Amino acid sequence: MACGGEQIPVSCGLCEEETKIKWKCVDCDMLLCDKCKEKIHVKFTKDHKVISIQELRFHYEEIDFSNLSCRNHTTQSCVMFCKICDCLVCPLCITETHNGHGLVPIGEGYDTSIGKFKTKQKKISTEIEELKKRKAKLKYIDKAEQFKYKHTTKKMEFQRSELKKDVDKHIDKLKSEISKRWRCLHQSLKKEESELTLLIRSMKSENSKVDEIIQSENAESVFWDGLESVHDIEETVMSCTVFDTVPTFLSGQITAINIGSLENIHSKGEIKSIKHFDTEISDVASMASCSEDVLWITNQAVVQKVRIEESSLKIIDQKDIEILGMACTQSKDLLLIAKESSIVKQISNQTGEITDSKYEVEDLEISAIHVNPDGKVTVGAYSGEISIPAVGRRVVIVMDRSGKHETTYQYDRQGKLLFTFILNITRTNNGNIFVVDTLLKDGRGRLVILSEDGEVLNTFSGLLETDSREMSDSDLESKSDSESESESESTSDSESESDSTSDSFKPANVFTTPSDNIILSNFDNGILFFLNNAGNLISWCDTNRVGIIHPYSFCTTGSGQIYIGCFTSGGSNDNAKIYAVDLL
Repeated sequence: MACGGEQIPVSCGLCEEETKIKWKCVDCDMLLCDKCKEKIHVKFTKDHKVISIQELRFHYEEIDFSNLSCRNHTTQSCVMFCKICDCLVCPLCITETHNGHGLVPIGEGYDTSIGKFKTKQKKISTEIEELKKRKAKLKYIDKAEQFKYKHTTKKMEFQRSELKKDVDKHIDKLKSEISKRWRCLHQSLKKEESELTLLIRSMKSENSKVDEIIQSENAESVFWDGLESVHDIEETVMSCTVFDTVPTFLSGQITAINIGSLENIHSKGEIKSIKHFDTEISDVASMASCSEDVLWITNQAVVQKVRIEESSLKIIDQKDIEILGMACTQSKDLLLIAKESSIVKQISNQTGEITDSKYEVEDLEISAIHVNPDGKVTVGAYSGEISIPAVGRRVVIVMDRSGKHETTYQYDRQGKLLFTFILNITRTNNGNIFVVDTLLKDGRGRLVILSEDGEVLNTFSGLLETDSREMSDSDLESKSDSESESESESTSDSESESDSTSDSFKPANVFTTPSDNIILSNFDNGILFFLNNAGNLISWCDTNRVGIIHPYSFCTTGSGQIYIGCFTSGGSNDNAKIYAVDLL
């Protein structure tokens, strides 16, 4: 306090500079200088009670401390507060027990008690936020496992269609088992989610009680009821539960002996950040590595060649050119997709000059590019305006080293367009082509997986991908039960919308790892999806948990070091970061 006895130099609670404290806001519990009281504080707290420092000691006269009877000596009134024992004391208490202890006026003891309540309130609020995060994570786990469940049952149905009638009984048995295990897992997740909801409500109720004590300005309530509550603070956060996972179906040989089985395939799908680098651009929309310590990066307005020097990036070249994407060749030249261009540009590794390359798509404009380890170049291209739904051609073209067109992919087996707008491309060692296909103007889309002969092997549309026509009766029943639970929860828990993670799937960049798996970034959140080279989901990872915010683009060096480029939030003046990571 800034009054009475020895003065402790403190600064104004608003400007944090002026030490000549003249006022205190009782509602804000904030000390103020003259300037901040008159020009700042009054603008947003017109109804707050502000008293002068000289009047501060009289403020306690508004709270009745005179009728506080001693608990140990009922005929005595409390006259002081013992800071050592954290309790009120009467003259007899002082003589018998508290002589020599740190005794202070009751008003100061009141302040101390209120401070403890505020500390408890802050702790409860922090724990509530942590519980909300855990609850949101449970929801996402539930969605991920639901996706795996549906995807696994589809694989089982495909396997069953290839088997003879005498294996139907075995497949039905496996379906029954996975459905049972899914229901158990689903129920466990919902049970813990409900427990967390109840715990949050309980802690909010406790927080309200504490707030009532603070606001009551009733000394008896503070000292007799409140102090006992402070002493009885217990840890209330539940320990994290480790859940089982829905098993994956492993296809067996088509024989009566070995039809297939359910196995738990554990893939961590985790990323470890080794080091991060600050760039001088706002977004790393695309990146490529031509050597171990040199990266090409772009925000689509400029292209920078940077050298990695310990924990920093040194710009060694910069080109002011608007591009959509880029890729590095085996000769370390950089291929660029200039906007509205039908010819791939090239930056020579030897001279640094920009020229037209030998890769061209006549009457089309290029939107994506990938260079294979064997030197083949795969591009995505379109004709006319960029429009959704698509008007004109939407193609993937594979060219050899000389620029000769080898294969063009445009239609599926039914003669329908394969793509709406090709945003990004990669390929795996088995020849499969992975295409990020944007379907809607807001960025929502899918990942299309093609074989070398143009067959659509798979599509991935995020964790909420559902096709009810391919679901069995048991699937539909389970879905109905899940929807009923969701409706019930929405009426009982008004926070569910704010606690859940974003459901939209806006695929951005697709990348082939050195182990020939796929990483797919989602523009709408920090979730990275891991798929195998057939396009089946292996796992997913929330990069926010390891401090990687807004991951977007990827590249890898010859030694296998993976880099992740990020973008910044809208309106931010920060520069983007690049992370060197390990896949666990």
